[in-house]
Amino acid sequence: MWHDSLREQIIALELGRSERQVFPLGLPGVDDALQGGLDLGAMHEVTGPAAILFTQAIIRRRKSEIVWLSTENLNEEYYPDGLLQSDSCPERFIVVRLQNSRDLLKAAYEVLSSNAAGFVLLEVQKPLTQTQMRKLQIAVKNTNTLGLVINTEYTGSVSPACQGLLGSALTRWYVKVLHWTYETTQIELHLTKNRHGSPCHWIVEIDHATHHLHLVAISGERAIDQAKSRSVAETLCSDHP
Repeated sequence: MWHDSLREQIIALELGRSERQVFPLGLPGVDDALQGGLDLGAMHEVTGPAAILFTQAIIRRRKSEIVWLSTENLNEEYYPDGLLQSDSCPERFIVVRLQNSRDLLKAAYEVLSSNAAGFVLLEVQKPLTQTQMRKLQIAVKNTNTLGLVINTEYTGSVSPACQGLLGSALTRWYVKVLHWTYETTQIELHLTKNRHGSPCHWIVEIDHATHHLHLVAISGERAIDQAKSRSVAETLCSDHP
């Protein structure tokens, strides 16, 4: 439809691009809320205690080179054997550990602007400032790279404004584990900032054997969705424009 094409052109212009490119997550309800998927050439942010688990699920779908940037004192959770067990190929990873946050951001600007990797992960200990996020967005906007900032320290117990989560990320996610068994893990997935639409909430199940994701339950019917989205927006995304 012509209005769909026009919408895509408008979104591309908002991102400073001639054409919009997206990375679908493979979950119809989620991709619909994102108007097709996560925008490439843009920065996104994942927060919460299960941030890395959700990030890992994205990595498995995006078959490209991955640059993982962190400081030396961050978690040592990812190593080749563990990546193989999670159906991720270690040879696709370049892991860079920097001495401090200043070096981390400097490296991130260089890698993002180079368009050398399909996926750039920036693991931080505290929220980035608006200025820092804008610089990252400027660096990545003319590339086909998916930029992702991971902040596992934000627990959702206070508003994003209090945590400084007011940056220029196109989307922001808050993720926590809802239920775990030996066969599956259910995560509660809050899209707390969505430049292309309203905040949303889903429950996603990850199959440990196949690593496939599927929606277990969306937040009820439309009337219930709207009420829950407003509640999520009030508690988790007071910065939503």
